[in-house]
Order: sequence, then structure tokens, then C-alpha cells
Amino acid sequence: MALSPSLFQKVLDEVRSGLLSSVVAEAALFPLDTVKLLQQVHGGSALEVARGVLHERGPIGLYRGLIGRLIQTVTSNVGFFIWQTIFVQAALSRVQSVAGDRRQLGTGLSLLVNMFAQQFNRVLTTPVDVVANVNQADPNSRGFFHTFVRLARTGGRATLWRGLNLALLLSLNPALMFTLVGKLSALVLRVRDEESLAASDMFWVSGISKAVATLVTYPLISGAVAQTMGSDGVMASLRGIVKKDGAIGLYQGVWLLSYKTILFNSMMMALKQKFGAILDRPVDKRAPLSRKLTWRKLEENELRQRTQLVQADAFPWDHEGSVVYVDGAWSFLHDAQQHFLREASSRGDYLLVGVHGDQCLRDVMGAYPSECFAERMDRLKKHPLVGAVLEAAPWEVTEDLVRELGVQKVLAGAPISKVQDCRGPGDEDAPAADDPYRHCRRLGIFEEVESLNQATEHDVWLRRMQRIVFSNVDASIDWRILVRDGAQGAFGANPGYAGGSAPEGRGRSKSRPRSASRPRSGRGAGA
Repeated sequence: MALSPSLFQKVLDEVRSGLLSSVVAEAALFPLDTVKLLQQVHGGSALEVARGVLHERGPIGLYRGLIGRLIQTVTSNVGFFIWQTIFVQAALSRVQSVAGDRRQLGTGLSLLVNMFAQQFNRVLTTPVDVVANVNQADPNSRGFFHTFVRLARTGGRATLWRGLNLALLLSLNPALMFTLVGKLSALVLRVRDEESLAASDMFWVSGISKAVATLVTYPLISGAVAQTMGSDGVMASLRGIVKKDGAIGLYQGVWLLSYKTILFNSMMMALKQKFGAILDRPVDKRAPLSRKLTWRKLEENELRQRTQLVQADAFPWDHEGSVVYVDGAWSFLHDAQQHFLREASSRGDYLLVGVHGDQCLRDVMGAYPSECFAERMDRLKKHPLVGAVLEAAPWEVTEDLVRELGVQKVLAGAPISKVQDCRGPGDEDAPAADDPYRHCRRLGIFEEVESLNQATEHDVWLRRMQRIVFSNVDASIDWRILVRDGAQGAFGANPGYAGGSAPEGRGRSKSRPRSASRPRSGRGAGA
């Protein structure tokens, strides 16, 4: 499967936040994991096992096998986050292409996709899980990699992929947990009318989800474990447990399995949320180099660093209200553009204005704008309705721009949009480039504002040039001499002969200028 740039960025986000959160959570809870594993192998209470380890090996004994377990945790959890992101995005694209752009995955489909991602990851990571467990439980182990080589040489694939069928079956547990996390998070956000959960919220959301997933799937876990001890199948094992110990027997040992795994997943997901927020935070350009050396999304950094506050106190992505985005060249900021800004400001709580750079306009429209970038930017920075401006805004309003800058609406004029406003003379019939707002139309956040009039930047420039050129008689005469009647230039049709006459040999009329035909003086007339 080929990864698009946006999907690759999502996968990278999951890797970086999932890697850090998994390592920190596993390292913090590893002593509990050691006690739990030794308790399962040798029996006894958790307190007795802990005392025995401390007596024989000291505190360091609780961390024996940590490196191997960290490797297993990283491959298991980060691997799942990668495949889950890829499979969910693929399923979401398929669903939205059929049922609409805003359609989300249903609960059943989310569970199926998550389980498939977990099973796919288990096929790849089961050898690491097996080696990590053996390395941690064996007091004579010489390390993770030595254990890996020993198991590969002595048992081969049968040993390294031991329990794969069981692992595939038990993939239902994490799949159900992550499905519940997604649905419960969406419910909380909808009730609170917020955009993202805090790390503390993710802690209890993940804890509840994991607890529910464990309670639902624990009988299956009990039957699967019994099968590994010689039963004829999972269902036969379940019937045997119920016959011997009753229904309560299906949940025997549930606390032993749950206390660490619920705490681990709660901590991991909370840290993942926290690390994701920290790593995505834009970095101040004036900060020391040491503060800039962090993993960040490149595009988001560039867009957010090019965003400058004008009248607002907070950046648009931190604003709680509706953020409206408009863009253009904004040469001269003429009456029609002023009308557009007023209308845009009235349709939201925060107005973010994108200003295209000179080279951007040259590449798209084929000509540089009538005003330089600095003049256009300076005028918008003084505008009372503008909350913030985006310098050198991209011509196309992409989904990434909308998401990264926190935009809820994108507006354009109609019938005079920025494409018509930026066009020069003679370009009216030229085919337009790709619709710069097509992604916003697809997302359902695009709106049009009726244009005040038909004026464009070129019209405003031409009127100003006319006032300058015809501000005195000499300039008018020079214009008539240099330009033929009706001739076309970069400025448009020649306005110098509108309803007037031309010098001899230059226009349609052969008559002499009016000033040359005035009556002579009396003396001259009588000569």
C-alpha cells in the first residue's frame, strides 16, 4: 500500500508519540509486570513473590529483563498503532467515497479493522513476545538477544511463533479496547463541544475501555489458557471450567491479569496524548536551538510559524470559537475586498487572512501582483477586523492547512473570487487552474460571499494610473502622441482617445488640433 504524504504524516505521529508513551509506561510499571509473571509461573501471592525477588536479587531483580520487555512493548504497541492508522484510514477513505465525506466508521467496522490490525501485527511480533517472556522469567537468562538466538537454534519457527493461534484469538481484547476508546472519546468531545481530550481524560477513558474489554473477553482468555494445558478446544475448556467451578470460575484470576494491564494501558494512552500535544506544539523562532531540537510536523511548523497575530490575543488553532479563513493577493485593499473582509468577519468569531507571496502569484497567474508583498501585508496588519494573517499562504487551501490552523470555514467571493481578482488584462477567457477550494468544498466547509461589484485589482490599478497620467495637460499630450487610438497595452485599452480626436497620422481623424485653428490677430490678418 502506497502511503500518501498526509497518511505518512499520521503514521509518523503515531510512531513518535506511541514510542515514547510505551517506553515510559513500561519502564514505570515493569516491577509489577515482573511480579505478575513470576506469580503466574511459580504461584504464591504477589507480596510473597516481591519479597522473594528482593531477598535474592535486591531491587535490581525487579528490573531484570527490562531491555527485552521494552523491545517487545515497542514492537507490539507501536506496530499496532502503525497498522491501525493505515487500515483505519484505508477503510475510512472507502466508506467516505461511497457514503459521503463526513461519514465515520461504525462500531462494528471499527472493531473489525482494529482486530485485523492487531492480528496482522501479532503475526510479525509474536517471536519478540515469546523471547521477552522467556528472558524475563528465566533467572539464568543472558539477555534478550542471547535468548532469541538460543530459541531460534533449538526450537526454530515452532518455538518462536509458539502460541500464535492463541494470540490471534485474543486480539479481540485490544481491538475492543481501542474501539471503545475511540467511541467514548468521541462521545466526551461531543458532550463538551471540544476538539481534543486532555491527557487526564484519556487516562480514565482508556482505563474504562480496557476494563470493559477485559471483562468481556476474560472467559475467552480463560478458555484459551486452559486449551494450552491440554484441553480439546476453547469451547470444551469453557464447558469444563463452568462444570467444575461454575460461571464464576470463568473469571478466576481476573485481578491478577487486569491490575497491571489496565494501569499500563491507561498510563500509555494518557502519555501518548500528552506527548502528541507537546511534540505538535509550534516552536518559537526566537527560542534557543536546544528548544527547537524536537520532533515536529514540518508542514504544521511552517504554516503556524508564518501565522502572525494582528488583533487577536490567541492563535487560531488555540481559539475556541469559529475560525474563518480567506485568502488572496489583497493589492490596494479596494472597496470590494473591504466588503469581503467585513462579510467574512461577520460569519465567524475569528478572521484569519492568507496573503499570497509574489512568486506564488507569478507561478499561478503568470504575472506579479500590482503591489509588492510588504505593502500588501502591512495594510492587512493594520486592519481592525483581521485576527491574524498567514504570510506566503499557499494558493490551494488543503485539508492539512484547515486542520493545522484550526479553520472551521473557508470563504471566497462570487462571482469575483481571488482568481478573477488577481487576473490581468486579456486573461478573462484563459482557463483557470485547478479550483483552489476543491478540498474545502469536499469537506463541506466552503461558503461564498456575494461580491460588492465587478471591480478587480487591475481595474483599481488602471483607474489610479489614469488619474496620475492625466493629472496635467502635458501628460495628456504625451500619452496621445505615444499611443495609437484604441491600442492595447499592458494597462488595457487606451483611454486617451475616448470620444476625442487624434493627432494627424495617428488616428482616424485628419483634422488639426483645435488649438492650431484659432483666429489670427488683426495684424496678421491684414498682412
